Amino acid sequence: MNFSSVRRFTTAAAFLLTLGFGTTSCEDALQVEPRASLDAQAGLETRQDIEAGLLGAYDIVQSANYWGLRYQLFADLGADNARHTGTFPSFAQIAQNQILPDNTEVVAMWNSIYNGVNRSNFIIQQAEKLNDPAFNKNQAIAEARALRAFHYMNLLGYWGGTPQGYGYAGGLGVPLRLTPTTNIEGTEIQPQARASEADVNAVIRADLDFAIANLGGSNKARITKAGALALRSRFELRQRNYDEVLKYTAQITGFSLEGQYANIFTQKNSGESIWELPFDAVDANSLAFFWFPSAAGGRNEVDPATGLPGAHEAGDTRLPVNAVTAANATNVYPTGTTRKYFRVAAGDDNAILVRFAEVILTRAEANARTGKLDDALVDVNRIRTRAGLAPYTFTVPPVVPPATTPPPHVLIANTATAVTDAILKERRIELAQEGHRWFDLRRTNTVQAARADVTQTFRNLWPIPQRELQTSPGVVEQNPGY
Repeated sequence: MNFSSVRRFTTAAAFLLTLGFGTTSCEDALQVEPRASLDAQAGLETRQDIEAGLLGAYDIVQSANYWGLRYQLFADLGADNARHTGTFPSFAQIAQNQILPDNTEVVAMWNSIYNGVNRSNFIIQQAEKLNDPAFNKNQAIAEARALRAFHYMNLLGYWGGTPQGYGYAGGLGVPLRLTPTTNIEGTEIQPQARASEADVNAVIRADLDFAIANLGGSNKARITKAGALALRSRFELRQRNYDEVLKYTAQITGFSLEGQYANIFTQKNSGESIWELPFDAVDANSLAFFWFPSAAGGRNEVDPATGLPGAHEAGDTRLPVNAVTAANATNVYPTGTTRKYFRVAAGDDNAILVRFAEVILTRAEANARTGKLDDALVDVNRIRTRAGLAPYTFTVPPVVPPATTPPPHVLIANTATAVTDAILKERRIELAQEGHRWFDLRRTNTVQAARADVTQTFRNLWPIPQRELQTSPGVVEQNPGY
């Protein structure tokens, strides 16, 4: 039973936030009466119910208001990897970093993520109650807690922290909900004030610790132990805890870089993929549709940023994948698109949430920032070699006259800053259009350096949705400046 099966066979819409949980099996689902809600008192009574619930929890991640389109797209659109070419005013606000609290995209994304939090909370609650010798309770709870940590990481990504980044004193968090909303008339629906960033961080760490201790698996469509380790290393990188990054990345084994960069996206579930969200023609997304021009079946809402092709070095095999230009366009990949999302007719491009190249670059940066420059270069040069580029080297002693600009792969100084800057450059190119760029700019406090037009630093945090403030007057506070 896949995620699309949950969407087709279940229509539960209960507990204030739609839960979408289903019946005990696909076979039973074909014979049940349609339901508009799920009885909270009955809950999830069997291990098969819990499994269906977990599939429903993944289903929300597929939403077009989440990783099915907007979450990763906006991380490049609000940064310097994508530009707005369409007609949606709500997209234009994000591209211009002039987001209003009533922006429909912001509202929909916030609600979708909290929908996911609620689904995870319900699974955790119900799995705790179930006593079945054949049921691996801890594994089911671990998967739900890993999803919950993922959601809270994503909430903090856009709405939390400080204008300088994440993990600083006084960092702002989001409302913490750790129990499910199962009754639309009780205290469960009462507004909840924002927790501090530190408090949300504590929950993320606890959830991922539990997941790492109790998960195994190799299903790329689900969060496995490797996925939880990768999420933890991503989280600690944002917090500048570099020794912790090295601790967790060292435990990620069994993956390798795909031989050709383009193959990661032309095929699905490559050996490089750690967590990849599946889509099919029935359970489709609009990723390619928003990139492709109308003549090719899309709506051309976004294009690669004009500066992105020039950020690639000559001979970089990633260029025609990241940014299709007139020089590298084909009938399949028209100008102004990305080859990472191209299945416009079927809408079945997978969304890669975690892949091994990110882990390598995360480890490389942690090594560079802790002075292990040789180790850092080994890792970043693995990425460059795959891209057809010369490995980074140092000018020690100088190999060119001081007045001559060295080749791009020659670093001027053997310092942590020089190596870190090189790694960040590689992250921009390697992970372009995959939903990382905005968060890299935020965590390194370089939003304004990359986007000189964004002069109001308070906009480094997105506004809390206006509807959230209106339904919780005096409880949930807006981010400063809005």
